[in-house]
Amino acid sequence: MAQPAPIKAGQFIDITGGGASAAEAAKLGIDLAVAEINAAGGIAGRKIVMITADTQTDPTVALGEIKRLVQQEKVELVFGPVISQVELAVLPVVNEAKIPQFGATGSELITPQAAPYYFSVLINAESQAKAMVNQAVTVLKAKSGAIISDSGAQAKSFVEAMKREMEARGMKLTGTQEYQYRATDMTPQLLTLKRGNPETLFLFASSGEDAGNVLKARDDLGWDPKVTGNYTVATFADAVIRVAGKEALHDTTGLNYSAFSYCDANALPKPFTDFVARAKAFDAGKAGRLSLPFAAALYDGVFVLKEGIEGSGKTDGPSVAGWIEANGGKHSGILGPLEATSASHFLVGPSALSAVYPDRILPGGLQQRFGCK
Repeated sequence: MAQPAPIKAGQFIDITGGGASAAEAAKLGIDLAVAEINAAGGIAGRKIVMITADTQTDPTVALGEIKRLVQQEKVELVFGPVISQVELAVLPVVNEAKIPQFGATGSELITPQAAPYYFSVLINAESQAKAMVNQAVTVLKAKSGAIISDSGAQAKSFVEAMKREMEARGMKLTGTQEYQYRATDMTPQLLTLKRGNPETLFLFASSGEDAGNVLKARDDLGWDPKVTGNYTVATFADAVIRVAGKEALHDTTGLNYSAFSYCDANALPKPFTDFVARAKAFDAGKAGRLSLPFAAALYDGVFVLKEGIEGSGKTDGPSVAGWIEANGGKHSGILGPLEATSASHFLVGPSALSAVYPDRILPGGLQQRFGCK
């Protein structure tokens, strides 16, 4: 009997350029998921053949690469990217071809209207803003805050969401400052924010290296506001520590998925610890140095598309997206139940987040939830 034709999938990630550190972890998760799916017979009996494209973290390069994948390679699925401005640049091509896609981007501009066949395993800017302001208000009892963020599309969405959320919660905004993505000296921005004397500094970074440079500059200035950090501050804490040292994470919280956190070291989340063991068996070198929580999120994304194809019985974007919108809440993976709807294709909402201590990391990347001892 003839074997079914394989499914061509484009691995569309930021292998080089500013997004490389996150993309390498993403690639590990995607590669592991595809290997496991193929070993189990594929998607609806069809093995996955992956074709890799490097966006170089450059929207112009990315546009050329997505055209190659879609128009020349004739891929049926797209895995990635991890940078919002890259995804925004390629949407016309993916939309026209009606190809199901998932990635890890957080810009509020990536709506179901703008990207009807795209889903993100990254918490969006608004969800992070809500969680960060709640942490500042309810735990730190802060009445004022300043914002420092990078220049990316998701960060711009975050700043606007923060302004709305701070106003709603009665917090005073003492200042905002932006730095260029992957800058190394944030001292001028921090000096400006210091003059406003905020009770907390809200830090939104898109790379662990950026977060490390912000925290290093804070300490170099001798400034000691409590830092309320975003998802990157926690998930890429290893990169923060490489840049600034573990001591730079003092008085700092970050956000992480509750699925990647713990309170009691004797009661760890089994779906994630099992994933860590499989990732180490698959590629011990990469698993030992990359963010396994981020890899796990991308791993889950591959299975979400698999479920959408097998559930709908089709591979076209409208069919797969419709199935995920209706059934995402039934997903049983590392991330737990998802929240996809026709109004939002961000699969992880604010209820799935926890504030964590970025420097309290167990092997594999689990972080202790804030308030646990």
